[in-house]
Amino acid sequence: MNAITALLQTDFGNPDGLYDHNLENYFFDNEYWKKIVEEPAYFIIGRKGTGKSAIYNWIKNREAEKGMIISNLSFKSFPFQKLLKLSDDDFSRPNQYQSIWKYIILSEFGKQIVLDEQNKLLPHYEELYEFVNYRFGKNLRDLHSKITTSTDKTEFGLQFRGIGPKGGKEKSLQFGDEIENITEINERLEDLVLDNLAETQRPYLIQFDQLDDNYTLYIDNKKYFESLISLFKIIYSLNSSLLQYNKNSKVVAYLRSDIFNQFSSHDPDSAKFDFHTYKLNWTIINKNDWTNPALLQLMNIRIENSVEELKGRGSFNYIFNKKFIKLRENGKSIDPFKYLIHRTFHRPRDLVQFCIKIKEQADILNKLDYQTINAAEKEYSSWLIDELKNEISPIIPATDTLFALLRTLGTDTFTSYYFKKKYLETGNKNINKSPEALLRYLYELGIISNIQFGKNGTGLYSIIRNEKSKYDPKMKAVIHSGLIKGLYTY
Repeated sequence: MNAITALLQTDFGNPDGLYDHNLENYFFDNEYWKKIVEEPAYFIIGRKGTGKSAIYNWIKNREAEKGMIISNLSFKSFPFQKLLKLSDDDFSRPNQYQSIWKYIILSEFGKQIVLDEQNKLLPHYEELYEFVNYRFGKNLRDLHSKITTSTDKTEFGLQFRGIGPKGGKEKSLQFGDEIENITEINERLEDLVLDNLAETQRPYLIQFDQLDDNYTLYIDNKKYFESLISLFKIIYSLNSSLLQYNKNSKVVAYLRSDIFNQFSSHDPDSAKFDFHTYKLNWTIINKNDWTNPALLQLMNIRIENSVEELKGRGSFNYIFNKKFIKLRENGKSIDPFKYLIHRTFHRPRDLVQFCIKIKEQADILNKLDYQTINAAEKEYSSWLIDELKNEISPIIPATDTLFALLRTLGTDTFTSYYFKKKYLETGNKNINKSPEALLRYLYELGIISNIQFGKNGTGLYSIIRNEKSKYDPKMKAVIHSGLIKGLYTY
């Protein structure tokens, strides 16, 4: 089979893992069940496009295989605006949303236990069943949203209105409807859930995802960050309690790293989350890292799932053959995989999208060479800019102005002085950051990197290679190579 035929037959998948319906066929498993479910990881952190939602779905799909009851709570269309009104004044900021989050999590555990028929003979099962039935009824879908919309803040605290068949003034057997205060309900509900979990020893998992879908609406709203910090604190404390009762059950949350990294500015106590944090990192840094890296394995699995003849043959390198494609970077011949990676943020989404664009151009041009890659790179680079605009717009709404400024910098290295000069010359009043602050922000996004030329070669310093690195104004900078063709395609 020739390379172009194999390329055209390959299903690279959807760049967004949340909507990739074939993900099960070519998911790259980097021991995620062990690292997330079995080890003490409570918070799964990664930048956009690093595979958080793909892992979230993949773990859910292991439910029957692993004999675990798993609830995936999606917050894509969750009423966050309502939740932000449900602060508990008994808690100081930023902890004031712990009561509502605790009620949501405990209720979800209650639902899992009640729906698991193996638990019917447990001593405390009947009381928990009555709570779930009379509070929520038979329709237990999207319980987290229903609880939020059915809770109100009053002078007596947070009050929940039952949405089951006996909501209102009718009384349930154990939990009377006169107990409306969520703090009071949580006290008894926590005991019931923990007692049932201790008795059954069955494994249960609750996963939170898409908490950042509301980020663009609430970026300037401290309450949004405080609500997430409250959630993380409840997950932290509940998981600590669960270890004493049922070490096989826990709660995990998936969140974008740029949001997670802002927690410390709202609450210094959030530093304690680090020990229970698993960070998704695909970065290729050192020379040894280029030997069969995870990103290459991910692409090989996708190709070999589509083209059986290429199994075990180094499928990516078979299609993207260095001898035939003849790519060059900085005047030197370069391996196609390295060429592509250098134009990504070392994320699966970027690499998948780049390969999709190459496949499209190969189909149009009926060839696979450096001209095909070049044509695809223009399309990919424009896509990457649009991705960044979506990420930047909450901070800097004038994204077109920002990228127009970047175009004036050219493709060569530049100093902080030169950047400031261009910033002032082009009149960027609608960019709400000083030149110095803007440079730091562009570095934090990976849009620019520091570069240093020395006797031993060129040193590149980037947030992509080291998430703790900071922009150094004394060093020259350069625009990320993946953006260049998109900037000048406009």
